[in-house]
Amino acid sequence: MIETQHSAIGLRHGTLVHVPYRERWPELFQAEREMLREAIPSPEAEIEHIGSTSVPGLMAKPIIDIAVAVPEADHDDTAGSLEDLGYVDRGHRSGRLFVRLRDEDVRTHNLHLYHPDDPAMRDQIVFRDVLRRDPKVAHAYAALKYGIAQRASRTEYAEEKALFIRRILLEASLH
Repeated sequence: MIETQHSAIGLRHGTLVHVPYRERWPELFQAEREMLREAIPSPEAEIEHIGSTSVPGLMAKPIIDIAVAVPEADHDDTAGSLEDLGYVDRGHRSGRLFVRLRDEDVRTHNLHLYHPDDPAMRDQIVFRDVLRRDPKVAHAYAALKYGIAQRASRTEYAEEKALFIRRILLEASLH
C-alpha cells in the first residue's frame, strides 16, 4: 500500500496487494459519495460501496470500489462530471463504463457506471450483502483471493474470483 492523501487506501498501477480491513474504508467511501452526489447531475443516481472494502473484516486491495447507476440519458453528463473530479475514463469493460481516480500513479477509487436495473450492479450488491451476512463465505472468499494472488497472474486472479462470485450468486438466487 502506498501512503496517499487518503492514507488508508492506494495501490500503484499494475500491482496486486491485499491488506487487512481498515476501519476508515466506509468513512472514505462516504466522503467520496458526498462528492459524487454533488457532482453527478442526475438526482436519481444510486451510489453504492461495493467490493471487498465494503465488507467489514475482509482483507482487500486498498482501493474503494463504487457502483453508480444513472439513467442512460445522463451517462455522458455523468462521465464529464466524474472527469471534473479527477476520474479517468477507462472505457467499456464487461459491459460498463469504468473510470479510476488517480493520485499520480496510485489508484485510490474505482468507479463502475451502470444503467438503472443493470443486473451486473445488482449482482455486485447481492454479493456484497452475502459477504456481509455470512462470515464463512467471506472467509472462503478471502482465502481464495489470497491463494490466487500468491500463484496467478492478474488475469487468472480475476477469472478465478469471477467463478467463485458466480457460484455464490447462484446459491443466493436459490434461497
